[in-house]
Amino acid sequence: MNLENDSLFYALKHLNGKERYVFLERVLNEVSFEELAAVLGLSYKGTTTIYYRTVQKMKKYMKEMENGL
Repeated sequence: MNLENDSLFYALKHLNGKERYVFLERVLNEVSFEELAAVLGLSYKGTTTIYYRTVQKMKKYMKEMENGL
């Protein structure tokens, strides 16, 4: 694996199940926030908040991995 794949895997491992689900469904399957909210029993705003916080966590964890922490 290359550093980029390792960093992504490292970041995904550090997410909880709901964060991982929302992130992967949104990015890989292009599921709308409305659909995700319905599946998870959350509001639209709650779902978008999970997604955007997860993106920030992903960036943090990927940076950690790249810096060797």
